[in-house]
Amino acid sequence: MPAQKHMAVVGGGIAGLSAALALGRTGNDLQVFEKASEISEIGAGIGLGPNAMRVLQEWGVRQTLLELGCVPQQLIARDAGNGCVISQLPMGQSFIDSYGAPYVTLHRADLQQVLLSAVKQQTSASLLTRHTLAAVKLSEHWMDLKFQDSIENHQAQVLIGADGLHSAVRSAVFGHHAPVASGHWAYRALLPMREVPQDVRQIHIGIWMGRRLHVVHYPVRGGDALNLVVLLESHDSATQPGWDVSRSTEQITADLKLAMHKSCTELQDLINAAQGWRAWCLFDREPLQRASQMAQGRVALLGDAAHPMLPYLAQGAGMAIEDAACLAMHWQNKSLTVEQRLLNYAQSRWQRVSRVQQRARRNGNIFHAHGWFKIARDAAMKIGGARLMDLPWLYGHQLNLTAIESDF
Repeated sequence: MPAQKHMAVVGGGIAGLSAALALGRTGNDLQVFEKASEISEIGAGIGLGPNAMRVLQEWGVRQTLLELGCVPQQLIARDAGNGCVISQLPMGQSFIDSYGAPYVTLHRADLQQVLLSAVKQQTSASLLTRHTLAAVKLSEHWMDLKFQDSIENHQAQVLIGADGLHSAVRSAVFGHHAPVASGHWAYRALLPMREVPQDVRQIHIGIWMGRRLHVVHYPVRGGDALNLVVLLESHDSATQPGWDVSRSTEQITADLKLAMHKSCTELQDLINAAQGWRAWCLFDREPLQRASQMAQGRVALLGDAAHPMLPYLAQGAGMAIEDAACLAMHWQNKSLTVEQRLLNYAQSRWQRVSRVQQRARRNGNIFHAHGWFKIARDAAMKIGGARLMDLPWLYGHQLNLTAIESDF
């Protein structure tokens, strides 16, 4: 007889663990399936806005995250060519006062381990690794889940797809649609803070904007390391989505040298201080247009499985965390059917995440501006200052349980 659980979550990354934690804390019986041999995170740094930190605070992991990460005191935007400051945004206590939580930067692996520990401590969720979803068979009351290289089938009444850009749940239930190549590459490095040029050793987020590129850096690991990312537009055809694309050291060095040759000395010194660069092709999907793209019947998607986005608003993890909290809130409305609860979740989320997807794409154009567009951007940022750079609609968002009664 197949192993049965009320809920199945496919994906053991940040999105899947967030879903398991949020739903598990409400007493749901669930199983998490992860295709990797162990639940671990690759990548480098991550930013969590106050919108995500308020949720994590409710989940009881705020203090641990603060100990592992950093609270940047400000965001400083500079011109990559001459190094001049264009604008600044106070963060730190200012964000806490405005939004009830700080902005936190940390290593992705640290966030994942905190979530994994919380799932084990706060829920009865069970986790299975080495389980790659191969097929989903829908029936009236149960879904049969078949996994590669597994003789045991599993059944669930509710299926949550949190398995990223190439979601097997999305393909099996919602149909296969290839992600969109942005033509942008990200080169990532993690530097011990002691090796960082002295003038960059500050607890702030730095962004350097140049022609068809920008550079972002911020402290992680309690300030012991600096996460450094160079994001550039490339003539190469980006066909391999993933955190760690196979690209030789020589190729990466040549790309960075070509991209940065007109940058100021201060920025070039920072780039030259880094080693062990990793390449990441940037893909997303078209912004969501309707709720049915996030939930159908007894299947729901969250995080990158539903709405992958470019990292230019630093909200990929934040939206997944919000998704998980919103799904758990709607799930507790026992007066509705399973299908109605999942649809309400999707109705509550799709317009917000669509807006974030659109703004992330737009930011790519703004950050990489040149010519008259750059001149207008810099003037607007200098005049608007913190008011223009702050995002109350994003950071101040409050989750709600508004039902869409007309759908039933």
